[in-house]
Amino acid sequence: MSEFHTFLRPDVERLGPQVGEIYSPEHKRYDEGSRYAYRDQAHDLVLFWAGPSQAEIDGLRAQPIEVGLLGCGPAAFLLYKIRNVCEWSDVAFNVHLVPEAERELPAEPAGERGRLRITLVNADDGIVMAKRLVSLDRIMTQALRHAMQEQAAQPFNRLLYDAAVQEAYGRFPDGDAMAQAAEVVEATLG
Repeated sequence: MSEFHTFLRPDVERLGPQVGEIYSPEHKRYDEGSRYAYRDQAHDLVLFWAGPSQAEIDGLRAQPIEVGLLGCGPAAFLLYKIRNVCEWSDVAFNVHLVPEAERELPAEPAGERGRLRITLVNADDGIVMAKRLVSLDRIMTQALRHAMQEQAAQPFNRLLYDAAVQEAYGRFPDGDAMAQAAEVVEATLG
């Protein structure tokens, strides 16, 4: 398969490290997992996978993606599934976990679609292996916006957040169960 060609748009600033670059100069290795936050006017999902295969890289770039939202008190879970790459997976979040100076809340008006940036990082060496930008469904866009605004309006207690995350993992045996209980599950576009 030939390499993807990237066409640069002069009106769009490059955000974050690009494919083949180090994700962060501060770290060379990562624990496997994921991170989700709202940054630079887009939802940002970073997947840290150890030694991702070429099929996983290609699948992230091209396969259909579904996302869901499950609220559990002070914790919310972004759920994601990439066809033929990963089954339903989750990442817990609360806007208060983002440093205040970097904190940004979604502001898409009703009827607009949010953007979801997905970055795949090799956890073994910190290199960005793939990136993809997809559009969220209008309902998912508003659900995420509402969840984050609700979190921002509440005082944050890390112990209560951690307890809510553990309670959710105790209640739901896997990602499929979380997706079945989710308030919203939608396919992305792009």
